Order: sequence, then structure tokens, then C-alpha cells
Amino acid sequence: MIHSFVFKNFCSFSDRAEISFEDIRKGISAENNMFCNSPDGEKLSKVTMLVGANASGKTSALKALVFLSWFVQNSFAELQGETVDIPFDMFAFSDDKGRVSEFELVFECNSVVYKYILHLKQNFVVKEELYRRESSKHFNYLFKREWIQPRNEFEIEERINLKKEVIKDILRKNVSLVCTAVAIKNELLTEITDSFWKKIVTNVSRIGKTWETTTLGEKGLRSATEKYQKNESLFKKTQRFLKDIDLGLDSVRIKEADAKITPTGEVKKFFLPYGVHKVLQKEYELPFLFESSGTKNMFVLLQFLLPVIESGGIAVIDELEIDLHPLALPRIIDLFANPTINPKNSQLLFTSHSLEVLNHLEKEQVILVEKDDNCMSALYRLDELKGVRRDDNIYAKYMAGAYGAIPNI
Repeated sequence: MIHSFVFKNFCSFSDRAEISFEDIRKGISAENNMFCNSPDGEKLSKVTMLVGANASGKTSALKALVFLSWFVQNSFAELQGETVDIPFDMFAFSDDKGRVSEFELVFECNSVVYKYILHLKQNFVVKEELYRRESSKHFNYLFKREWIQPRNEFEIEERINLKKEVIKDILRKNVSLVCTAVAIKNELLTEITDSFWKKIVTNVSRIGKTWETTTLGEKGLRSATEKYQKNESLFKKTQRFLKDIDLGLDSVRIKEADAKITPTGEVKKFFLPYGVHKVLQKEYELPFLFESSGTKNMFVLLQFLLPVIESGGIAVIDELEIDLHPLALPRIIDLFANPTINPKNSQLLFTSHSLEVLNHLEKEQVILVEKDDNCMSALYRLDELKGVRRDDNIYAKYMAGAYGAIPNI
């Protein structure tokens, strides 16, 4: 689980920005399923929503976390050669070309709380550190890596059997020490990568969403069907959810079909989904391509969300609404809030323009994002604003402009 995430000098964010899942309230009801306990007794939100106008920086905030996840897992394998730039975007509208981008993530993995710190320039790592929490307020370092400019090399301090001589021989200045250590099978960092970093699932890439909201169903239908065909438990859960939100859908069937590949004439088998509808006690099958956009998109979306919940991961989703009825979004949120469905306390971090969902969240779960006249984004949590009451109609007040972060139309 994520406790908090801080970033600076990234995309449209010039100054420090923080996304916190921590709830500082005392005496919060144990029956409030939107929150759960960390190993140290802190309350953490399972669901956090970013709200703001178009181009305010909502997607950029998600990109920061997605980039960090990619860098820790994949930079060693994918950035071949020390001259390759690290694929991320600093704040573009600054004359200070020597600025450093900063990231700090406090997260929980296997009931242990860690803090990961990363400072970057465009083509090398300035600082990379990992700490483990030993008490409620104290972290001890597991490794520290720092670029020493006069010597043109890294200095590494570590307490986790990193095999420093091997690491120094293969570690490049533009890649993460974490995935470098995983490549030589460091036990602790491999465990953290498998148990935390690999469980971050997203539809965000460096250039934006990896799917377009209006074509998710059409583009992802075949791959989702193949995934469901191989995973019966996942398919049954998806069917139950779809049946609950689509009054006309009784079930979904997957059928095998043949496709002839030209010009070779080779025949390949693939799978197609069909919606089953009952009318006057008779069953009718409808190819899923002809179902509503909302039903198709939910069919595809659930292949990502349900495994995240099952594994205890984190879903980072841009524009969660994807053609869905506003009443469907609370049902998705309930998947994460319901302790029976989500016993591992998976988290959902999302953006949406379907703002009625604000009525289903608490002020600690809403982050407002806005951009000023200098193209600088900033974000703040709703409970940081003075005078926001717990019984406020958050949706109505937001739409009235009481909280800011609203389009100037």
C-alpha cells in the first residue's frame, strides 16, 4: 500500500506536490471501510480521486507515480548505454536547466513500511535511497547511492548484501540500483519488487492514456476475452459484476471461433464473448461487439481491476468513467472499499470527470489539481482547506466553485 507520494520538477509540476493516502483523524470508526490500518496503526485510504479542469495536471500527477514504478523495475533492462536519456519530462517552462527532479514514496510491503527516494537529472541519477521504518518516526537506511561529480562515479553505502563490487561493475548512471540488484538476485529487493512494484497496474504512459475512453471496449475486447478464457475465477467475478450493473444482461459466454489468415490461408482459433439475454424465458445471444459501450468497457476494465484487488496491488487509472453511467463508478469504488471483496486492502488512485462520485467519497480522499497562469500545476487535498465540513455536499460545493480547481468557463 502507498502511504504518501511526493514529486517535484515533473511535467507541469515545478514545485513540490504530494499525494497522501494517510488519514490524520483520530478515532475514525472501524466500520468505515474506505480506510484501513497500516502496521503502525495509521489509517490509509483505499481510494483517492484527483479532480480538476482539463489540462490542469491530473494525468501528469499519475504519470509521476507510473514513471517511478517503471524506472525501478525496467530501467536496467531497457536503457542500454549510459548516453541514453532517462524517459521522463521535467517542468518545461524553466530557465534553470540544472534543476533536479525529485521523487519520494512511502509504501508498505509485506507489513513493513519503506521510504524510497530518487533524484534525477535527464541523463543520470543524482541520488537513490531506500529506508525501512524501524519505529513510528524513525527510518534506517538499507542503501544510499549518490553521484560524486568530482570523481565521476557513484558512492554506495548499503546494509543488504548488495555485492557492491559486482553492482559497481554493472550499474549505469541512468538506471535504478533496485532493478540492477534484482538482476543479480538480491533477495530483499527482489521481494519488494515482486510484492509491491509489480502490482502497480495502470492505463497511463509517458504520452498519456494507453487506451482511449471511447474505444476501450473495441480495442481490448479480444485480449480481455483471452484472459477471461484462461482464468475461470476472474471470468465468474466479472460476470457477476456486469449482471449487477446491466439490467438486460443475464450472463456472458465465451465461444471459440476460427479465423483465416491471408495470404497464407492458415486458420487460427480465437475466442469471442457473447452477452446472454433472457426475454420471456428464452435465451438470446448477442455478440459483445453489439453491447453498449459502457458494458464493453466495463468488461475490459475489470480484467485490470479485479486482479489488482486479488493480489493486493494498486490501480492507477486515468479517466475511470470510460463511458460508464455515473452510478457505475460507486460500484467500482465499493470493490475496493468492501473488506470481503478486498481483504488485502488494494488501493485505487484515479481521475474522473464524472463528478457525482464525489458524493461517495470523504474529503480526505479528494485531491484537487489546478494550473496557474504560468502553466504551473499544484495539488492539494480537500481536507487541507479551512471550513470544509464533513457533512458538506462536496459535489454541489465543488460545482459552485467553493474549492477551486474548476474550469473557467
